[in-house]
Amino acid sequence: MDYINFLKGFDKKLEEYNKEYSQYINCSLGCSFCCEKGEYHLSELELNYLMKGFLTLSDEVKQIVHSNFIIMKKGEACPFLVNKKCSVYEYRPIVCRVHGLAYLTNNIVKVPYCANIGKNYAEVYRNNEFFINPVSENLDTPNVLKDFDYGDIRSLYDWLKI
Repeated sequence: MDYINFLKGFDKKLEEYNKEYSQYINCSLGCSFCCEKGEYHLSELELNYLMKGFLTLSDEVKQIVHSNFIIMKKGEACPFLVNKKCSVYEYRPIVCRVHGLAYLTNNIVKVPYCANIGKNYAEVYRNNEFFINPVSENLDTPNVLKDFDYGDIRSLYDWLKI
């Protein structure tokens, strides 16, 4: 299966999920909370695709991203975040594509952590209890990419600081 075509179909599916849960999702342009602190786990396949996106950037943005790589700390801002926007949005990994949605994985509801600060799903998530049915599909990277030879999965920090 071709990864780029797969992503087109997957993005359409995510668009439907986002429409279905739109009343609980408060993501907006310029809100980069989910990109400012995190581990950003991605597969080797996704990393290679992400780096193709890096190569498409202007020299100025490449320099900013490169500077971000140098100062990057584990659990801190994604180096591809430039002016509160993803500089490689079309090339982003699965973890970034599904962030914002609540979904089931191993009978546990994964809720975006921004729910704790009054963002996505805040009105239906309290004290670790979720009061609506989430997306029933497991949107974790290994499950989403199960038809691909995706290689190792590591945090972006671990991939870039090798």
